[in-house]
Amino acid sequence: MESLPKERAGSLEMFVSLGLLLLGWQIASFFLPEFIVPGLQLIGLEFINMAKEGTLLYDTLLTLYRVMQGLVGGFILGGTLGIVMGTTKTSENYLMPIVNFIMGVPALSWTLIVILWFRGTETRIFALMLAVSFPVFAHSIRDAVKGVSRDLMEMTLAFRPTRGQLLRMLILPSIVPNILTAWKVSIGFAVRVVIVAELVGASTGVGYRMVQQQALLSMSGVLAWTLVLVMMGLGMQGIITGFESRLLRWRPTAH
Repeated sequence: MESLPKERAGSLEMFVSLGLLLLGWQIASFFLPEFIVPGLQLIGLEFINMAKEGTLLYDTLLTLYRVMQGLVGGFILGGTLGIVMGTTKTSENYLMPIVNFIMGVPALSWTLIVILWFRGTETRIFALMLAVSFPVFAHSIRDAVKGVSRDLMEMTLAFRPTRGQLLRMLILPSIVPNILTAWKVSIGFAVRVVIVAELVGASTGVGYRMVQQQALLSMSGVLAWTLVLVMMGLGMQGIITGFESRLLRWRPTAH
């Protein structure tokens, strides 16, 4: 009997597992109070109300903008530092302790620090995202640069390339897989950090709406906004995976 293609089999398994999860949740809602396990119909009504009020689209896009703005800033700063540290030993010796120190500061501590340092919600959230995301990119890209094949490096250097040519023709193509992995790792963490920032010091965004629902003791509202975050994170992960499959078609895949 011919088996299903790998992609279709994976999608089928995903739908089955999610279906069983939702079925289990709905069954539990018949036996537990609404404020603990609200039924799926109540969560669906919350989505309808959020859409009617206009908060669903506006606050979701605002939170998404904050996440992407911080990740792009962290990628530019962290990527630059990673390449510098990966190509120059002296710079690595001086910069790595600073990167490790910043990385060791908990996200909650950074949240309180940026609230004291900066004015304006957007400036605070961007500074927070920058502080927690760039060390991840710096570490990943630095390790990727240091892991470039020595044989390929020596072969390329034999043609006496400029630094720009070496970076463009060898280093950047070699570290693309690590860059995409760093993005996938950072997305979930970035969403959580932005929500913490919105919970503490914002008057807009998904995190702020969750605080409102918590104040109203609406578990269905909290779960509805939580699902928005989950779908946001999965959507961004899916986009990165799409880029990965397109850019890394040359890599052999396990069957």
